[in-house]
Amino acid sequence: MEPRERVMKWKSLSGGRIEDIHTFAKDVTRAGQELHIGCDSLQFSKYTQFVVVVVAHTPGKGGRVAYAREVVPRIESLRERLFREVWLSVQVAMELTAHASGDITIHIDANTQERYMSSRYIQELVSLTMSQGFKTLVKPEAWAATHVADWAVRRKGLIPK
Repeated sequence: MEPRERVMKWKSLSGGRIEDIHTFAKDVTRAGQELHIGCDSLQFSKYTQFVVVVVAHTPGKGGRVAYAREVVPRIESLRERLFREVWLSVQVAMELTAHASGDITIHIDANTQERYMSSRYIQELVSLTMSQGFKTLVKPEAWAATHVADWAVRRKGLIPK
């Protein structure tokens, strides 16, 4: 039995369906805009929900956002959850590389300040993204993950029953 390829369903923040994320990336980067990709997660009693965002930002003019979500059985380990967030971002970035005319930056929702548990994994997470050839930002500069994906996972997310 061959493994099934995961198909992500993409939407805009206004709720419209994005049929093809590749076309979206090509269209929004036509003038060389950079894509920013980030992911955040939210825990429920039995589930963990991930939302990955693709943001094309044009300084001074705003931007466009696409998001997709994935719901899995609850992940207790912070390390595993952070790695899954980053790996989802890396997978999307690798898929869009051939379609985007600008650079792709991955935003990591982990804090560099030692008082936060996520700081323990910064070096591994950054190494994962950079080893794939992507620019990387972490908190507090990682706005696509810490603001856009966080907003989407909390406001646009599916609340499993």
